[in-house]
Amino acid sequence: MTRDNPVSRRTALKLTGAAASTALVAGCSGGDEGNGNGNGDSEDSGPVEISPDETIMLKATSSNTWEGKSPSGIEGQENPTLALKEGETYEIGWDENGGSVGHNIAIYNGDGEVHNGKKTEQTPDPGDGEMLEFEASSDTVEYVCVPHYQSGMAGDIEMQ
Repeated sequence: MTRDNPVSRRTALKLTGAAASTALVAGCSGGDEGNGNGNGDSEDSGPVEISPDETIMLKATSSNTWEGKSPSGIEGQENPTLALKEGETYEIGWDENGGSVGHNIAIYNGDGEVHNGKKTEQTPDPGDGEMLEFEASSDTVEYVCVPHYQSGMAGDIEMQ
């Protein structure tokens, strides 16, 4: 019976860590699409005004971003910025997964935390949709996928 060489194992771990770090940096870097705030909004796409009677639907992409599906003003936009009316109730959700990993949707406050418990369970298959209803307020600042937040799967919410 032979024993593992601890020096070789440490070297392999260091190389694996370096490779993982390189992959992480490469995966988080983007072209000219980002606006520097952690999500993928392009600088020239402003907030899209959403009426309270419109359901906000998103698609989870394989690159861990949200893609707007409806209403038509956000269709095809990556992590669209939503302009909402303070005090109104909105419904937001996702119903399509462009990858195979699990996602959820949550509303974050200005402290980067889930606002008033508004989040769905993580799932790779949204089925009929993972939906949240919430009241827009100055405390609702982002919609996010909690497990992929650091990867940029987040969009801004602005008050009208």
